[in-house]
Amino acid sequence: MLSVLRGRYGLLWAGQTVSLIGDSIFLVAFTWQIAVEWKRPVLLGALLGGRVLAELVSLGLGGWIVDQVPRRTTVLVTDALRGFLLLALAAELHQPVSVATLALLVAAFGLLTGLFRPALLAYVPEVVTRERLAAANSLLALSQQASVVLGPAIGAGLVGLGSAPTALRLDGVSFLVAAVATYPLVQRRPASTTGGVLTQAAEGFRAARRVSWVGGSIVLFSLVNIGTISAERLALPRAAEERFGALGGYGAMLVAIGVGSALAAVVVGRSAQRRQPGRTAYGGLLLFSAATLGFGLASGVMAAVVIGLAFGFGQQMCELLWTTGLQQNVPDRLLGRISAVDQFGSFLFLPLSFAFGGLLVQSVESDVVLVAAGTGGLLAAAIGLSVPALYRWRPFPDDLAGLPPATTRTSPPAPAPTMPPIPSRAARAARAERSESRARP
Repeated sequence: MLSVLRGRYGLLWAGQTVSLIGDSIFLVAFTWQIAVEWKRPVLLGALLGGRVLAELVSLGLGGWIVDQVPRRTTVLVTDALRGFLLLALAAELHQPVSVATLALLVAAFGLLTGLFRPALLAYVPEVVTRERLAAANSLLALSQQASVVLGPAIGAGLVGLGSAPTALRLDGVSFLVAAVATYPLVQRRPASTTGGVLTQAAEGFRAARRVSWVGGSIVLFSLVNIGTISAERLALPRAAEERFGALGGYGAMLVAIGVGSALAAVVVGRSAQRRQPGRTAYGGLLLFSAATLGFGLASGVMAAVVIGLAFGFGQQMCELLWTTGLQQNVPDRLLGRISAVDQFGSFLFLPLSFAFGGLLVQSVESDVVLVAAGTGGLLAAAIGLSVPALYRWRPFPDDLAGLPPATTRTSPPAPAPTMPPIPSRAARAARAERSESRARP
């Protein structure tokens, strides 16, 4: 699994790992500065919500940009610009700043992030061979899990020293490091396309609708997100307080989820290509949903740890196999747009999930929210496992891949059949003599 780091992918992975840790630092420092130091939690919620909306807008058109511009360029430029934005944001926190300036900086960061996400997913296949995509994606997932631990620890330490702007500067530098690491890598020219901007941007949505396993899975995953995000982010803390040992149990639960995710990344990264990755991915969704249901029914710290391991393992396995499946089956000319459509579906219901999920958690018991979310996920997994059009992940048809249909492809005409010449008696005799000489010892 680690052998994939020996090539040029190692440089890309190292840069992105640094920026992931920096992004976790940003989340702690920015949240603390506005919600605690400035005592303006409403402003924090509005800024984070604005960032999500900016990402949604960017994802709507960002896929077209990713497929039109060399992907290395998009990854490099978005990382560099986000680094400069964070440095500017850190400078603004040192002085009285207007809400409009903060909103502009945060929205710009969201727009760039919406471009970056599909660009990175589409760029990895240009750096790594098809057979090593699972290992490459798994290593990025491990970096994500490491950043969840290291980033907040570093950010909290800097904030504790009274230097939230320093934490933001460190995050900005991490993005610049990622941009520098991307610079020496290979770059592929994008495939030529025709049509206007809106037509090409809409092609990703049309292609996802035509290919059942792509469009259908995106819809199912998006619907599952509505319940599971509210359950994971809002209901789990209350469940931990009531039935899993309060804060200590909640911490153990989060650690177990991280360990389960890391184990899934190792398993997927070390495994050979599966014959039916779609079924395995929906099996991961089944395990993840059963664990969500288990959080609503069980009690005790040990139960929280065991269920957390299953929760993280199933969730990470489903995500990794899905990402690798897109990279291996979606044609290169559409990969940026399809990945943007996928992430658009994931982010679309995020504001709705947080807004109504918070009201729901306040109105009913946390176990009801967890059981309902787990049941919905189990239903979605059952649909995915029982419908062949959803779990059979196959390459796109020729017309979507940019190739002429198989029935209309032109090929050189076959030569007209001719009768072989009848060999003369002398030729037959010479052939028999050669055969006899080859047969002698």
